[in-house]
Amino acid sequence: MKPKLHFQRFEFKYYLPKSKADKLIPALLNHMNWDPYIAASDKDYYQVNSLYFDSPAYGCFWDKEAGVRDRKKLRYRFYNDNDLTVASQVFLEIKRKSDALVIKDRINLTVSECNNELDKTLYRLKKENPDNKFLPELIWFKRRNSMKPKLFVRYKRKALVGKLDPKFRITFDYDIQTQSSSSLKPNSKKWKDIYPAGAVLELKYNNILASWFHKIIQKFNLERIAYSKYCNALRQIVPWLNDNNYSPN
Repeated sequence: MKPKLHFQRFEFKYYLPKSKADKLIPALLNHMNWDPYIAASDKDYYQVNSLYFDSPAYGCFWDKEAGVRDRKKLRYRFYNDNDLTVASQVFLEIKRKSDALVIKDRINLTVSECNNELDKTLYRLKKENPDNKFLPELIWFKRRNSMKPKLFVRYKRKALVGKLDPKFRITFDYDIQTQSSSSLKPNSKKWKDIYPAGAVLELKYNNILASWFHKIIQKFNLERIAYSKYCNALRQIVPWLNDNNYSPN
């Protein structure tokens, strides 16, 4: 299956205890199916790995803290593969957020391209793809803010898609862990847990929110939160950023 490189949709987040998430999934399966990647595997989740870039002064963190309406994050992302080789595929993506609207664009790289002179790789791709409007933005955003990889975040994701509308997605992110890292291969012994007893539900859709999900919200008393895995993880890693204000409760 060819990877999708552009996403535009609305996203809302809800924080809930794992016990409530486990009860919620059977109710959702009345209207949804497991994501095809999960349905084809022997597990009910896949692992998401993100290596976040930021500026020397953590500009992305402060934009979120200040409530900047239109903001961006830059990150590497790959799935499941804990034994990366130089030929493994990794996405380099910009996630833009404007209120609840999320737009993501990404390019597909190998680990070798990520590790060895990324800037040269990006300029080469720009030259080879003159009609690609995303690459100039990616290069400009990275260079203007002197962005470098700073923080690795990983978690297990359970994902479901609507039976009537496959673009209607709900994901549950469990066992969120983080560590300071500039590498796609972080230290296996330095993980810190972020809310080990909880899960983050993300609702993702394009047009109209399904009416049946409104009933789910009421039945399970779900409350939306402004939750950033990157910011909450960074608070745990960088002491002077920790204002003890990251509890979702």
